[in-house]
Order: sequence, then structure tokens, then C-alpha cells
Amino acid sequence: MGFDTVSEIKNEQLSDAIHREKGKLFNFINGKMPSVEDAEDVLQDVFFEFVESSRDDNPIEQIASWLYRVARNKITDWYRKRKTERFENKVIANDDEDEPLLLSDILSSVELPADDKMLLKVISEQLTEALELLPAKQKDVFVMHELEGMSLKQIAEITEVPIKTVISRKHYAVSFLREHLRELYNELLN
Repeated sequence: MGFDTVSEIKNEQLSDAIHREKGKLFNFINGKMPSVEDAEDVLQDVFFEFVESSRDDNPIEQIASWLYRVARNKITDWYRKRKTERFENKVIANDDEDEPLLLSDILSSVELPADDKMLLKVISEQLTEALELLPAKQKDVFVMHELEGMSLKQIAEITEVPIKTVISRKHYAVSFLREHLRELYNELLN
């Protein structure tokens, strides 16, 4: 009987904390996400992690701080995982048929010379290798800005650092990539 009482108290405390923080936390998340649906998904992930963490024997001391920290991490994870839509997957309007055409359907009929395919592969591999050598914070800013199309202001809000820090990280990343890829660039020119 004592176990049920402890469990019931714990469940009530969880419920109270979720009810108390839900509105403010949603507003915080929603301000950093592109859509309400995405904000709701992140909020659900935060509360799921909260419930899972509460099952541990280590109680969460400052629930609000913990929730906001997890929310920031979940938002950052969401943007990292988000992949930009590939150019060849863009839909092209097709008035003659029922199904839309994908640009990849059209491009697949255009054959690149083997040399160009190899060149694209080498460039891609070199860039991937160079990105892996960057410090994590610089890499994240570069990827979010250049590959995911986020503005520097959005990145500053998500990472919760001043915009000048974001700009500095991007500058260092670009400088490093420029230097690391200089040899490849020179080879391509010759």
C-alpha cells in the first residue's frame, strides 16, 4: 500500500508540474520553431523525457530550469536532423498528366560525363571530411546556415548565444573550410 501512495504522489507532482509549465514552455518553443505543429512535437518530446527522467531515483531539483534546458536541446536536435529538401526532389507542375513530375525524373535522362560525376563525388567527400574536422559549434552554425538555410538570427535564438558569436563561429568555419579545401580548389583550376 505504501508503494501506491508514493507512486500516486509522484504522478500528482508530475501532473502539476506539466500543467504549471505547459503554456509558458510551449510559447518558448513555438517562438523558435517554424510551425505550431513542430512546436507541439518538441513540447511532447520534452514532457516525455520529463516523465522518463522522473522515474529515476534522482529527483529533478529545479523543474522549470530542467524543462527549458531540455527544450533548447530538443529544438537544436530538431534543426540538426532537419534535412533540406534535395533540389532534384522538387515537384514540377505537369498539366498533361495526373501525377506531378519530379525534377529527378527529368535529370535522370540527362547523363553527366563520368569525369563530372567523379568530380562531384570528390568535392562532396572533401567537404564532408573538412566539416568533420571543424569544432562542433562552428560546424553546427555552418550546417544550419549554409545547408539548412536558417538565418543567423534564428541560429542565435536556438543556440542562445549572441548573434556576434554566431557570426564569429561562421567566419571561423568558412576560413577553416577555405584553407582546408584550397588544394582541391587549386587542382580544379588547373
